[in-house]
Amino acid sequence: MHKISIKLFVGIISALVNRNSLTVLTYHRVGESYNQLCMDEKRFEQQLVWLKRYFNPVSLTEGLALQAQGKLPKRSIAISIDDGYSDSYTKIFPLLQKHGLVATFFISTSGIQQGYLWDELVSSAIMQLPASDEALVFLEVTYPVATYSQRIECVKKIAKIIKYQSNDDRNILIEQLLNKTGKPQLKHQFLSEQQISALSDAGMEIGAHTVNHPILTCEQDQTVQSEMMLSKQHLEKITNKPVNFLAYPNGKSQVDFNDNHQRIAKECGFTAAFSTDWGCISSKNSNLFSLCRFTPWDITEFKFNLRLALNFNEKYTRLIGK
Repeated sequence: MHKISIKLFVGIISALVNRNSLTVLTYHRVGESYNQLCMDEKRFEQQLVWLKRYFNPVSLTEGLALQAQGKLPKRSIAISIDDGYSDSYTKIFPLLQKHGLVATFFISTSGIQQGYLWDELVSSAIMQLPASDEALVFLEVTYPVATYSQRIECVKKIAKIIKYQSNDDRNILIEQLLNKTGKPQLKHQFLSEQQISALSDAGMEIGAHTVNHPILTCEQDQTVQSEMMLSKQHLEKITNKPVNFLAYPNGKSQVDFNDNHQRIAKECGFTAAFSTDWGCISSKNSNLFSLCRFTPWDITEFKFNLRLALNFNEKYTRLIGK
């Protein structure tokens, strides 16, 4: 479909949806990786072009401030990047600068020293099994691993089991897995303190994503508070700026975090916290400590922008799927 037609179509939809609404886009990694959350670099840049062409990009801080004043432009979007892998600096940051855009980087601080998060260790342990291995037995379940696709499926199933454990139990299970697979070869692939500082100095926003990326509903309140506060303090020390925003790990409301965790986030000094539940942020009905985000995945220009335009109204969110 022609660019003018798409712009007209997006404009018509925008006239029908909520005013003073903000959509926050969620990305994770960009580049080449077997990580299921990784996006191709060319596709990511294409989406940045579309966002500038059909929408009004703002920073999270600017967007929420304008919304509070009732002055948010139609079709306002903000970009967020979760986790904190090094491609945030080497791939994503240069493309944002190239197109004059800003983003909020939500960083899990354990990766700064360790070089990766727990899920990357699990994924690499399975994907780096010897080519001759045809099966992996873990927790008395046998997983076929003879092919690449089978290994990807094995990663998804085992990571899901390990994910929904407390930090302590998660580490025990990972150790059991490594006893089966051997420790993988892993290079440092996470943001350094210097890179985080450079992102902040260049105008990018830095947000917290806890220390160890736990599922908060699997932890005691004391641990949850520590995870939030320590990540906030670490990032503030690096940037010498307030860290106002938190993204809940995994981020499904009432599954991965609950109302109690929203209270703790507020007590830790955050001004807003973000889920991964689909939808837009409306000044009329949005809880600042359970704000929705949106994950774009359509490949074509028309479908991507149609889905994003429809996301600005809750009733249309049901039509675009969750």
